[in-house]
Amino acid sequence: MLCLCDAVPRIELRTKICLVIHHRELPRSSNTGLLAVKALVNSEVRIRGEGRAPLDLKDVLSSEYRTFLFYPTNDAVELDKALVLQEPTPIQLIVPDGTWRQARKIHSRHPELKDLPRVKISTPNHSIYQLRAQSRPEGMATLQAISSWPCGY
Repeated sequence: MLCLCDAVPRIELRTKICLVIHHRELPRSSNTGLLAVKALVNSEVRIRGEGRAPLDLKDVLSSEYRTFLFYPTNDAVELDKALVLQEPTPIQLIVPDGTWRQARKIHSRHPELKDLPRVKISTPNHSIYQLRAQSRPEGMATLQAISSWPCGY
């Protein structure tokens, strides 16, 4: 088995990524969310669905950041440069990682996130590189989604 861990760059951004990963995604070799967190210095992983105790994400919410839930609901706004530049406070993205079905449950299983504004990227994914079949034209791997917006601000 080949490992690319030593080749992953370390990238420092003002933006914070909080990857909320479903425990069943952890052993998958196709998981790209963990790769993103490995590269982004200002990031963290929270594991959900393990054991009986629910994951509490209240401590992630901080006035230090403008926090958004990165999930394409009907009321989600476009995550673009204009949104980033609306105010100087750095952004924190809470990124659910798992299958669409697993990621969708973050809305109902984490009431502390229910009032967070949702953001999305609606640009169709035209990449020739796909790790999994996508059910939506804008669908993409977690690493692609995280890296396709102006998070360097």
